Amino acid sequence: MKEKRNGRIRLFALLVLVFTLGFGFSVDTSKQPLTVSSQVAQADENNGILAFNGQKQFVMDEKDQLGRAHSAHIQLQDKDEPKQKREPRLTYNPVGWHNYKLSYGNKGKKAWLFHRGHLVGYQFSGLSNEGKNLVPLTAWTNSGNYSGTADSNNEGMLYYEKRLDSWLATHPHYWLDYKVTPVYEGDELIPRQVILQYVGIDQEGNLLRINLGSPKESVDAYGITTVTLDNYSKNATIDYVKGTATPSLVPTEPSSQAQPASPPVETQPSQAPQPSQSVEPAQPVQPVEPTEPSRQLAPVVYVARNGSADVYWYSLDNMPRNTNFSKVVQMSEEQALSLGKRHTSKE
Repeated sequence: MKEKRNGRIRLFALLVLVFTLGFGFSVDTSKQPLTVSSQVAQADENNGILAFNGQKQFVMDEKDQLGRAHSAHIQLQDKDEPKQKREPRLTYNPVGWHNYKLSYGNKGKKAWLFHRGHLVGYQFSGLSNEGKNLVPLTAWTNSGNYSGTADSNNEGMLYYEKRLDSWLATHPHYWLDYKVTPVYEGDELIPRQVILQYVGIDQEGNLLRINLGSPKESVDAYGITTVTLDNYSKNATIDYVKGTATPSLVPTEPSSQAQPASPPVETQPSQAPQPSQSVEPAQPVQPVEPTEPSRQLAPVVYVARNGSADVYWYSLDNMPRNTNFSKVVQMSEEQALSLGKRHTSKE
C-alpha cells in the first residue's frame, strides 16, 4: 500500500515537471509591442523621457553657479499649446549676452548675430522671459538664417520646431515628449551645441518614432530621435567664454560675380647685364599703409524723444525699458550721423 502511494507521488511530480517545462518559460518576445511600462517611462538613463501620466508636463533644470540654463523638457498634446499672444519683446538677457550687427552675403546687408534663444520654443512652452529656458543662440542656429527665418534649413532649431508642431496638429490624441539641452565646454558662457530629443506617445503609452526628414536625425533602440546642432555663424568668430564676437572673413554665400582668371606668368631665362649697360640700383619698396575697411551704414536706426536724442540705436529691443516708444522715430544711420548723432555705447 505504501509503495503504491509513493508511485502516485512520483507520477504527480513528473506531470508537474512536464507542465512547467512545456508552458512555464516560453515567451515569444518577437511579438511584444514597444510600450512605455511604468519601468521604462521613468526619466532615467535608459531613455530620458518624462514618466507618462496623460497630462502636460514641463520641467526645467535650475541655472548653474555661472547662471547658465541647462535643459528644458516638455510633454504635451496639441490642445496644450499656448493660446495667448506672445510678448512682443524679450527683455531677459541670458548670461554671456552681447550682440553685434554683422554683414552677411555679398551685398553688405547686416543683421544681429545673436538671438535670445528659447530651449523649448514658445509655441510649446508658452514662456517668454524665463531665464531657465533662454540661452544665447546665433540667428543661424535659432531661426535658420542670418536675417529673418528659414524653416527649411536643418541646421536651425526652427526646422524641427515647425515640423514637431505640425506633427502634434495631425496627431491630436497623441503626446510629444521633447527635450532640449545646451552643451557647454568648461566654464564657457555660450553653448557650443544644442541637443534636441523627441518622441511621440500614444494613449496607451507606446513610444512612436517621429521622423522629420533631416539627415541629422539619429534614432535609438527605444525609437527616440536625437539631433545635435552647432551654435555657430559663418559671418562671425565667437568667443564662447565671454560671449563676444568679431566679423569673420569666411564668405556666407558664393560670390555672384565670376572672378577673372589670373594671366599666366611667363618666365624667361635671366640675362647677365652687358658691359655697356648700366645697372640701376634697386629702389626700396615703400610700405603700404593699411586701409580701414568701409563700414556699411544701417538703413534704419532708432532715435528717442521724437528724434532729438543725441544717440541712436540699431534695435528697439536694446533700448532702455523706460523709453517712451511712442516717441521713437526711425531714420537712416547716414541721416543720424549728418545730424551729429552717435551710436549709443550701451548696445
